[in-house]
Amino acid sequence: MSKNNKNTPNSKVVKKSQPPQQQKKQQQPIKPIKQQPIKQQPIKQQPTKQQQPTKQQQVKLPTEKTNKKVEEKEENNETNNPMGIEKELFEEISTLQVEIDNIGNKEMNQKLKLDLERDTQLSPLYAEREAILKSIPEFWSTCIFKHPILSALITDSKDISFLKHLNGFNVEMKENGNVKFTFTFSNNSFIKNKQIWKEYVFDTDGVSTSCSPIQWKNGNDITKKKEGEDPSFFSWFSDQDDLEIFDIFKHEIWMFPMDFYSKKVDE
Repeated sequence: MSKNNKNTPNSKVVKKSQPPQQQKKQQQPIKPIKQQPIKQQPIKQQPTKQQQPTKQQQVKLPTEKTNKKVEEKEENNETNNPMGIEKELFEEISTLQVEIDNIGNKEMNQKLKLDLERDTQLSPLYAEREAILKSIPEFWSTCIFKHPILSALITDSKDISFLKHLNGFNVEMKENGNVKFTFTFSNNSFIKNKQIWKEYVFDTDGVSTSCSPIQWKNGNDITKKKEGEDPSFFSWFSDQDDLEIFDIFKHEIWMFPMDFYSKKVDE
């Protein structure tokens, strides 16, 4: 067959297949589009009530703590500054008061020193006086009965009967400034003690007292009163720091007993 028959109508055109490599070149495969990987956001799980406190609960704890501090601060302010004075004025007044207290304490220390010197000088005279007064029946009880304030503390006949056995009284001032009152009694139906005492203790914390225990005979404690009854004179022998009674015994009864013993009742 001649080469010219190649394009005859009845002839079939057969396409030559390309070798695998050429076919690959002609038919460029569609390159898949590289999709950017989607970053998956972690799914926020709703916290359960047991796993995580709610926002309201989270705020509540510090708020309670803050409120507590505020309450404590307000309480301290009310304690130190109960009238709500302006802070600067209150601090200024407080500073001045400290200075006043310091001067007062200095004066008290000086007075204490003078009292100690005086009592040291008077001690022999007090002892000599006490020896004489023992020969006078009911001397010290009479001084108490005639004192306008002490007599008001005597509330019933038992107080009077007991005090009539008082045959000795002494005031001792110690070097540290403490003062001890000692009462001596003759034999009586009220107590077993021959002496009972009360001591006033003065320190930087203030005033405190200590007393000897009273051994009442047959449970006859005259300081025990029914509700509504006036306390006994001997209730003073307890943990009371009444400075008025302290001053009366130390500066009046002890130093000037004859003024009260010789005093008329109606004076």
